[in-house]
Amino acid sequence: MATIEQLSNALINADRAGDVEAARALAAEISRMRVALRQTPTEQAPQTRQPTEPRQADSRDNWLGRVDTFMRGAADTMSFGLADEIAAGGDALFNPVFGTGQDGKSLSERYERNLNAQRATDELDAKKRMAERLTGQILGAVGGGVGLAKKGLSATANAVSSGKGLAGVTKASALEGAVLGGAQGFGSGEGLDGRLGGAATGIGLGTVIGGALPPVTTAVSGAVKGASAPFIAPFRPEAYTDKAMRTYLQRSGKTPEQITSIMRSAAEDGQPMYTMADAMGNAGQRALVPVTRTPNDARQEVTDFLIRRQLGQPQRLASALAEGFDAPQTSDQVTRALTGAREVEANQLYTAARREAGPVNVTSILERIDETISPGVNNVVSPRDNIGYDTIEGALARVRRMISDGNSQVTDFNTLFRAKLDLDDMITKAEGQGAGNRAHYLTQVKREVDRVLETASPAYRNANDTFARRSQVIDSIETGQAAKSGRVRAEDSIEGFKNLTPEQQQAFRVGYVDPIIADIESLPMGPATNRARGLTTPKYEQEFQAFAAPGRAEQLGNRIGRENRMFETSNAALGNSRTADNLGDIDDMANFDPAVLTNLLTGNWKQAALTGARQAFNAGKGLPPRVVERVGRQLVETNPEAALAALTKVQRQQVSRDQLRAIILSSMLQNANAGVGRLP
Repeated sequence: MATIEQLSNALINADRAGDVEAARALAAEISRMRVALRQTPTEQAPQTRQPTEPRQADSRDNWLGRVDTFMRGAADTMSFGLADEIAAGGDALFNPVFGTGQDGKSLSERYERNLNAQRATDELDAKKRMAERLTGQILGAVGGGVGLAKKGLSATANAVSSGKGLAGVTKASALEGAVLGGAQGFGSGEGLDGRLGGAATGIGLGTVIGGALPPVTTAVSGAVKGASAPFIAPFRPEAYTDKAMRTYLQRSGKTPEQITSIMRSAAEDGQPMYTMADAMGNAGQRALVPVTRTPNDARQEVTDFLIRRQLGQPQRLASALAEGFDAPQTSDQVTRALTGAREVEANQLYTAARREAGPVNVTSILERIDETISPGVNNVVSPRDNIGYDTIEGALARVRRMISDGNSQVTDFNTLFRAKLDLDDMITKAEGQGAGNRAHYLTQVKREVDRVLETASPAYRNANDTFARRSQVIDSIETGQAAKSGRVRAEDSIEGFKNLTPEQQQAFRVGYVDPIIADIESLPMGPATNRARGLTTPKYEQEFQAFAAPGRAEQLGNRIGRENRMFETSNAALGNSRTADNLGDIDDMANFDPAVLTNLLTGNWKQAALTGARQAFNAGKGLPPRVVERVGRQLVETNPEAALAALTKVQRQQVSRDQLRAIILSSMLQNANAGVGRLP
């Protein structure tokens, strides 16, 4: 009795010879034998093989057959196990057109015969050309995985490319495994029940394999890289420098363009010493720690740079505040300048007022004075007792005597104007002595004097108003100085500032920022002092935004923020305990342990080898000095263009690595699910 293998060979030969009837009969017999084999109990003992005729020659046992076997294996996995059905259906549809002798047969008959022929060929290939078929299936799965990844149809590849973590990639891989496993199981089954069962099994196993694949590959890859890095890195420092920079770039959460933009903005704002490490944030700051704490050639260079930069912080902050408030001069300098300008302008205006003035009538002034020192001049002429004037009465009496002798009154404008100037000095002196009441009564008289002068000369009113405006501007400097105090609420200062004129606001700014700059410049020198920290209180943050010169508040805030960031970078790299520095120096000296040479000279080969091995192990821990120093120099780069070139390079490498990782994972998943699909 012929076996299925012999019938399959005969079917192939009949099909090639165009013997339709023979091929049909052979296909039916093969199908019948398959059904019989599936229905045979597994416990049944195998039948005794009967002597058969000599085996027919395998027509595919040549290089063309092996190539075809490879291609059929690749098509099998790439089509999710449906390649035989696809080929049978295509042959059934199109072969009659080309006159193969099948005309007149039904489509289902042609399809069934072709399907049996395709499966017979696959079974024969699996037995006699297993290596070629398996290779094709593996490479087909790889190709399918690559195709899905490149076309954006792989959930796993998409998760890797979008930068998701291990959890996100694992979830996507499990989902993709379920889909691929179900498709492979469905395509590899026979009959509706077989396909549904295969799909269910494929979904379950595909989910498990897909979920396990990312963590397993990550663990294996990490172990291999971790074990090989200390030995390879000294010979490939550039590659491992790029790898370290990729890690820091990823941890920063920024793109190369964002980091470069931050550095450019700093340079434009007068802070060209702002480094790549500063722009990276905490990731860059922590990356500098091994540079300054372990022995390497860049250690001194980076340390000196950070110390020098921090020592220049007072000057940079003073400049930033002066520019932000448009206050290049101190409050004393501005006060003297404004006072001098006011006096020059007043002299001009009051001179013009005197030229245009008419006679004055001081009666109202005398009446104002007599309200306080009544009975006035009669009391002076005939005193009623020996009680003298108090200081207020004495001051008012002096003013009265300047404009009247009891019989006659001043009518000349210039004479009254000089009396007014003397009255101004008396008020100033009283205020300086703390004699507030005397100053109050004198001020009331002064107002009446001004009214009389204004009546006699309209130009005097303009001169007086101008003098008052200039005086209010000068007084705003003192108001600004008071607003700096912590006892003054920011809300009150801001509200008062809004009510000032533009000139008064600028004077306010000068008075406000001058003591702040003085405080900064008076703090102790040293790299451990952060003068920018005191400028970030809630009060200052509110007031700086309100008081800064128009259009400069944002820049000022950015400059202060960068000074804080630069101190944080310096402090992270150089501050805190010196234990790490000491341990690094000790470890550095240990690499020059003379014990190895001593043991060699004394013939103690075993101890010399052990000591050398210990030093080699210590040197292999972490990244070697050549990599650390290269990382350090890149992190303190201040040229935005150089930083962009370096970071763009490592980002492209990361993208390429992510794409490769995505393709590998997708291919592995496709291969695994191709096998899963055949388990049912």
